[in-house]
Amino acid sequence: MMTKKLSILQLCNKPPFPPMDGGAIGMHNVSQGIIDAGHQLKILSFSSNKHRLDIDKLPKDYIKSTGIEAVDIDLSIRILPALYNLLYSRNSYNISRFNSKEMQFKLKELLSKESFDIIQLESIFLKDYLPLIRKFSQAKVVLRAPNVEFVIWQRLAQIEKNPIKRFYLSILAKRLRKEEVAALNSFDAIYTVTERDMQLMRSLGATVKMTFIPTGVDVNKDLTTDFDAVEYPSVFHLGALDWSPNIEGVKWMLNQVWPSLHGRFPKLKFYIAGRRPPQWLQELKEDGVVVVGEVEDAGAFIKSKAIMPVPLFSGSGMRVKIIEAMMLQKAVVSTGIGIEGIIHENGENVLIANDATAFIDSIALLVENKDLYRRIAINAKYNANKFYSNKVLNAKLMEFFYSL
Repeated sequence: MMTKKLSILQLCNKPPFPPMDGGAIGMHNVSQGIIDAGHQLKILSFSSNKHRLDIDKLPKDYIKSTGIEAVDIDLSIRILPALYNLLYSRNSYNISRFNSKEMQFKLKELLSKESFDIIQLESIFLKDYLPLIRKFSQAKVVLRAPNVEFVIWQRLAQIEKNPIKRFYLSILAKRLRKEEVAALNSFDAIYTVTERDMQLMRSLGATVKMTFIPTGVDVNKDLTTDFDAVEYPSVFHLGALDWSPNIEGVKWMLNQVWPSLHGRFPKLKFYIAGRRPPQWLQELKEDGVVVVGEVEDAGAFIKSKAIMPVPLFSGSGMRVKIIEAMMLQKAVVSTGIGIEGIIHENGENVLIANDATAFIDSIALLVENKDLYRRIAINAKYNANKFYSNKVLNAKLMEFFYSL
């Protein structure tokens, strides 16, 4: 196996730092793995109205080790462009929003000056930059696929009750599927974060070199846990509150689960934390519900709480926050979709619940039975440490890169 030092460009659809949400954590883990392995890393990222990157505020050692640069883009959903796309185009609106002349110029300038062994695209949404990359670089182009994106939109369409919205989401999903599938064999290699997504891509016709590498947790972080420091019982959500599947799950918890739980356990609190909570959530006044919003230290917040429900009914890929919660000795109650791609054993290190009654019963069981709560939490930490250490996963990634 080759062991030469590699030069790697990481092209990001949003800033990988600070690693505050699952998407950023996944990208940052890759960045850190490349640096730790002694390779040369360059990061070129979009900076949007939704995910702003202020390079001047980044740690100096991070700037030095990544050479990070950013291109501004407005990713606001605009009615007229969306309507024009719907009526007069057959292209995916999700992908076309990432098409930027400024990024094309910056990428061309960078590739004309620097030579790379590997260029990694962090999302299928960046696939339209492939022709330019091929023209100005001889690098192997790798897609890191944290999700099969069209699956998310298919699931959102399936559960949408408004017929007009459902129709529009279905069109978005169909167009995205067409372009996502057509692009798979344009890359030199692809790695997903779950085996399930890799198998799905294979079934859709992907023939390029593939593997799956889960998103892990940095075991060098402070992962100490103390049951005595936990607010038990307590229920919490932590995840980006501007991501549709998360908001959909929070709404479902508030409408279908919380009223019954609060009735049975009047002193129980449900903490809702995450970036960019919508206005209706910021203004929510409901007994026992505490809307925290963005937290400075996600790890400290997770450590302080006991039970993490994951009522996800759409999405793809792997929920990084579940891994982090398990690593920090939390009891997780999740839908089957929420836990997809994560090695687990129902009843041993997680509880699976796929409807409101099952969620209510599972959380109630953990509230009433402290011994069960502790057993699930301890087993969860052991499981996460065993399978999701960044050190092990980064070694697999480097082996994959050298095989190209």
